[in-house]
Amino acid sequence: MRRLLVLALGLTLSACATHPGRVNAVRFAFDAEPVLANVEGGAVRGVEGKGVRAFLGLPFAAPPVGERRLRAPQPVEPWEGVRDATRIGADCTQAIGRKAILGGGGGIVVGSEDCLFLNVYGPAEASGPVPVIVYIPGGAFTIGSGANYDPSRLAREQGRVVVTVNYRLGALGWLAHPALASEGGVGGEFGLMDQLAALQWVHRNIAALGGDPNDVTLMAESAGAWSACYLMVSPQADDLFQRVILQSGACLEPTSLVPAASAAVDGERFAAGLGCEGPDVVACLRALPAGTLSTAASTRSGLNGPGSWGPVYGGVVAPESPATAFVSGRYKPRPALIGTNLDEGRLFATEVRDMDRYNKETVWMYADDGPRVLERYPVGPEGPAYAIASSFTDSRFACPSHALRRVLSRHAPVHGYEFADRNAPIAAPDWLTGMDMGAFHASELAYVFGTSWVFADPGKFTPQQKALSDRMMRLWAGFGHEADSEWPAVNDDGEPVRVFAPEGDQMDDTFFDRHQCAFWGGTMWGAVS
Repeated sequence: MRRLLVLALGLTLSACATHPGRVNAVRFAFDAEPVLANVEGGAVRGVEGKGVRAFLGLPFAAPPVGERRLRAPQPVEPWEGVRDATRIGADCTQAIGRKAILGGGGGIVVGSEDCLFLNVYGPAEASGPVPVIVYIPGGAFTIGSGANYDPSRLAREQGRVVVTVNYRLGALGWLAHPALASEGGVGGEFGLMDQLAALQWVHRNIAALGGDPNDVTLMAESAGAWSACYLMVSPQADDLFQRVILQSGACLEPTSLVPAASAAVDGERFAAGLGCEGPDVVACLRALPAGTLSTAASTRSGLNGPGSWGPVYGGVVAPESPATAFVSGRYKPRPALIGTNLDEGRLFATEVRDMDRYNKETVWMYADDGPRVLERYPVGPEGPAYAIASSFTDSRFACPSHALRRVLSRHAPVHGYEFADRNAPIAAPDWLTGMDMGAFHASELAYVFGTSWVFADPGKFTPQQKALSDRMMRLWAGFGHEADSEWPAVNDDGEPVRVFAPEGDQMDDTFFDRHQCAFWGGTMWGAVS
């Protein structure tokens, strides 16, 4: 337990304290010089250097504080003079700690409620408006920020304007309550509203920063990819992006699909636990310190099942469940790139060190199906952590993503991938994690961005890994453009997928069988047809 806490706290605290998105190499380059632009709110002064033009800490909505807490984002407040856009804005308020990240409360509070900022990175020299990538970061809907990532290399080498965004987290982003209905919806989607507001800001302003507002790729990972599914089915987002990249965000997974009305009922218990009841419950919630809300345990279901956070459907943004909308075709179809990592579950399995814990965790995760899962995923010589990681990878990521590829491919071209570099670098030694992490959850991000972040340093890439990163950067940036012809779209069965590996990529049509998706389709969440 102690080793896992050191790992979890060390990595997540680093994610909040280390922000490669501040792009110091650009800001303090030998050729750095100021660059001006005009956006909503007024004039801004960014920086251009080392082949990159960056505008950092741009507000896309008014600070959601005071009476604006637990409300939809409001328009940007204008400023006088020229606003400095060479520094990142604050992260959104978040509680750091293993239990807190999962929605269980407690933790160390960092960040600020005044956090609705985005960062824009583009090539310094562009002949005209260039394609745009808007990136929504992950973090279990409880931690993280846009500035945890450095897209400067992607922008410079691939000729793209890349935008990273913040959105409200934890209770401040995802609390629902019946008393909020008088203000439009019952809540449970304020973070989703922030993402929508950021996309709307990009649509209105990105031309002034070198981007093409009619050529936008929505790229997202983990909780960000779950969010992107909801934005895909939102009529308000129909004209805001033309294609989507979903990395390790299997939004068909049923335990993460929560109706707004259900979340609102659970929100009454959450508010009551903080002493907020009666006719003034909303005013009471708005008067509490932000840290009190962030460290209180969730009473609703979300990304990680009961007692976690995440978006809802049937509210203001997403009128119905993404699963229902995708199957029925009631959404705007877009080309999609959808994939997962070979060993997603290993990042979440480091505490399972003996058979007793393996048996208990499996039964807890899969309830009545636990015995069948134990039989299907026996413990081998590597130990119980690897067995439970394998079942978690297949049930929570691989098979729902495979089903998503199948469903979406009925309406628009879909390309599939699996990231399979089992020697991907991680900023923690095996003695700390207790296992070989393989192609763990989020390990592909160092390859897609080609720059360091909290989990990995591309400076440790082998020549083959560097070549793999170069391929992935080019294919991700070129998705929807010249890169589509380099591998086939999936067929009606959701295959083939492109397996990315340092020794060379290959097209594979065994994904469904390798991840035992027939078993999971009949056991956990039902096959989507």
